Amino acid sequence: MKSIWRAFLLLHYLNFHKIMCFRCDRRPYGSTAPASPPDGRFHLNVLGVENHAYLPEQVYTAQITSTDGESKFTGFMISAEGDTRQDPKNPRRLISLFPGDIRPQKIETAKFSDRCLYSVEQATRTWKTSVEVFWQAPPTGHGCVTLRAVVVENDEQWFEDGAPLTQKICEDLRQPDDMSPLINYDCQICDEAKYEISFTGVWSRNTHPRLYPENVWVPRFSDLVGASHDVDYLMWIPGNLAGEGMRDLAEHANSSKLETEIREKIGDGVRTLIKGKGHGYRKMNNPTFAIFRADKKNHLVSVAVALHPSPDWFLGVTRFELCQEDNTWLRERELNLFPWDAGTDSGVSYESPNIETYPQDTISRVAMSSYDKKSPFYQTTMTEMHPFGKLHIKFIRSYHRECEDEEETTETTSPEGDLESTSTTETPTTEESEGPFEPKPPSRYQNPAIDSGGSGREDPIVFDQDSSEECPMSEWQAWSSCEGPCDHGHVKGYQWRVRYHLVDGIAVEKYDPYNQHTLNLEVPKYCKNHVEDFQRKECFEKCSEDYDEHEDEIKMERRIISEIMPGSSWGGSSRKNTKH
Repeated sequence: MKSIWRAFLLLHYLNFHKIMCFRCDRRPYGSTAPASPPDGRFHLNVLGVENHAYLPEQVYTAQITSTDGESKFTGFMISAEGDTRQDPKNPRRLISLFPGDIRPQKIETAKFSDRCLYSVEQATRTWKTSVEVFWQAPPTGHGCVTLRAVVVENDEQWFEDGAPLTQKICEDLRQPDDMSPLINYDCQICDEAKYEISFTGVWSRNTHPRLYPENVWVPRFSDLVGASHDVDYLMWIPGNLAGEGMRDLAEHANSSKLETEIREKIGDGVRTLIKGKGHGYRKMNNPTFAIFRADKKNHLVSVAVALHPSPDWFLGVTRFELCQEDNTWLRERELNLFPWDAGTDSGVSYESPNIETYPQDTISRVAMSSYDKKSPFYQTTMTEMHPFGKLHIKFIRSYHRECEDEEETTETTSPEGDLESTSTTETPTTEESEGPFEPKPPSRYQNPAIDSGGSGREDPIVFDQDSSEECPMSEWQAWSSCEGPCDHGHVKGYQWRVRYHLVDGIAVEKYDPYNQHTLNLEVPKYCKNHVEDFQRKECFEKCSEDYDEHEDEIKMERRIISEIMPGSSWGGSSRKNTKH
């Protein structure tokens, strides 16, 4: 009895080992012939992979094609083999790492193999010149993956392995721009820094046409919101749950709650609240600017911009390091931004209905190369896709600070909320009163004559946040009163407002009764044609106090009579084709 039981266990072990081991039997069903070396007529290719490097968890298409366009095959198998490493519990034993998922692309042509793990084979033995299957790369840290193909012409002629039918692909260790760089936990810069940060949207029907919202008025970017902060503060980070503020921003493009959360942390991990104006229709690609400060303690910056409409998608960077390894301030950097998923809504497309994710998931990259045809990223890798926005961080100037021990440094919070670390022996400059909520624009918008004079005085003209370097603008003037006919006690009409192009810090075309000299300042044609200086909106207000209600009643009676009796003289000219 024992011998029978041992034989059964041995047979079970051998069968299990046969399935678990990569070198399972990949011989075509019914064939007794050995494999032939590849003759170059068939080729295994992984679409979307560049320089034999994969992005973790991205979905790729593995493809077998005939190189001459004529050769055909009846059967195939594509398998994924992971790297081998020493078992940390037993160094003398090797273990195979996860090679990612192989799955059929069309059930008519392929199915999961019942002979080998991480393998897909033909569903039917029909003649074909090409076949495609999905391969989803493993998570980060799994090293290299080898994809192997078997191609079967007939029972006696089949090929496996070899360069044309084998692809070794390793993890791309280069991180996307919007991934967090290494943090300098020992920043030794004593001087403080002033930075300009700008966000420019790229998302549009031209750059991202798949499932882009049909109504051009709908897509927009939320306000840019962020903070300069220390290493302990987390506004958002991949792998963590999104807070209420981030959830509200990602799902509804509403930044109010997140701004409140950041304000509450000023002086306790946050130096400056960063805020930039969001843009919508016709201005989606206009840059928005903000100013912030960094210091020895608060040398990281995190920002976020929501996509609307979207389930819970946003762009941004988190814990981006400004203090470089050589203890100098970063001078300039432009980052390409791709969507992140807040993990609170399970929609797959921009205009998907609200589907709350329960339980809430962690923040992660939006699923690129999705299998779902309802996704705008269906079969699209990050390397093939345009960024959704660009973030530009630029150093403006530094402020000298003496290096002192923490005990000798007093920390005060300005009325505006910007945390200032000020030495007791320091003489404050005019910049010290700058607050984070309405930051002054960058020096490139200042009057050059004043800025170059070295007086330290800021340009008194206030600039609009959505100005650009090429086309600076003044702030919008106040809205006009509501203009329109008074009807039944209310005015339903329009309000308007204007702003002015700035040349050398002077508002062009703005009437100044005190200016006795004519200024020959010309606004560039590009700025006139592409930058809006007039806005109008509908309004509905009560009529002025001198309005006669009795007169309005008479007008209303006349209107009713004219609609009932089109030929009546009460209505003035007769109305034709009146719709009731």
